[in-house]
Amino acid sequence: MQGEQCSDVLASKSGNLEINGVHVMKTENGKNTYHELKKTIAVLIVLMMMIAIVFLNVFTHVVSIARYYGSGMEPSLSNGQRLVVLHTERVKTGDMIAFYYNNQLIVRRVICEGEHQIVIADNGEVSIDGDILEEPYVENLSLGQCNINFPYYVVPGHYFVMGDNRSVAIDSRLKEIGTVSSDRILGKVILAI
Repeated sequence: MQGEQCSDVLASKSGNLEINGVHVMKTENGKNTYHELKKTIAVLIVLMMMIAIVFLNVFTHVVSIARYYGSGMEPSLSNGQRLVVLHTERVKTGDMIAFYYNNQLIVRRVICEGEHQIVIADNGEVSIDGDILEEPYVENLSLGQCNINFPYYVVPGHYFVMGDNRSVAIDSRLKEIGTVSSDRILGKVILAI
């Protein structure tokens, strides 16, 4: 009977350990697989960390996360919302963009691209090259704060931007801000959370 019990647990000369015919661990030159498993896990952790660092590095060059403060973009954006901004200088009329003004990140909507003429009537109606701009994102049209003369020609490589809350937004209607050059643009807002 003792011989049978001994045959249930076998340790071969090759280093295999078996219990009832099931392979449990392999030893190799006195090392068991537990140490090999620890090494493998350590390598996997380091590899996963490297992948995460590369992903974050690429991610931060492609998009930014920003927080919007203010009321100039209501009702489209609310104070305190987080924004995902895709880094690009390629924007078009209707896009919400984030751009730098006096070292602050401002969010406004592109109303007119370069090489076009814009007119804003006293009632707030916007025309681009004589065509009235449809703006479903604006609840109340208003001329708002404005100290420029119309018609206003937007030079190439620049964008005329306005807030959706026209009565309070500070934007391209003021000479102090003016049009936004493409080199001041961080990117296009692609998601508001």
